Amino acid sequence: MHKSSMNEMRLFRDEYLSGMGASILDIGSRCVMEQKETFKQLFEPNFEYVGMDIEPGENVDIVGYMNIPKIFDVVISGSVMEHVKRPWDWLKSLTNYYKMYICIIAPHTWKEHRFPIDTYRYFPDGMRDLFEYAGIKEVKIKMNKTDTVGIGAK
Repeated sequence: MHKSSMNEMRLFRDEYLSGMGASILDIGSRCVMEQKETFKQLFEPNFEYVGMDIEPGENVDIVGYMNIPKIFDVVISGSVMEHVKRPWDWLKSLTNYYKMYICIIAPHTWKEHRFPIDTYRYFPDGMRDLFEYAGIKEVKIKMNKTDTVGIGAK
């Protein structure tokens, strides 16, 4: 996980989840390449953290969407949406997995990095449009030097 994404997720945790002990589902949690940091480090041991990915690997507790066992308080996902076909449908599907908040962090400046595909870059207006399409209530959408961050609620 790159530094900017870790910082943004830390800010989300501190601002919206402080003192809650919420259950967290991390979509796209698998460690890739030389990744040393994961969102798990930000949430354990004070939160119930579960990592989900479409492939098994380090930091993956659940493989595949069909194996998600329950609805979590919060869904998080960082540096995943740019690798998703039809992100509007993907984001809408994620609303089935959380009760309170969703936090999506997606790049707007990175060069192409196919894993296995690389589809889009996101700006605040794009993130806002995707949230609206998915029926996610916008809480905060912002952009930093490399990423766009979307925080939504039920």
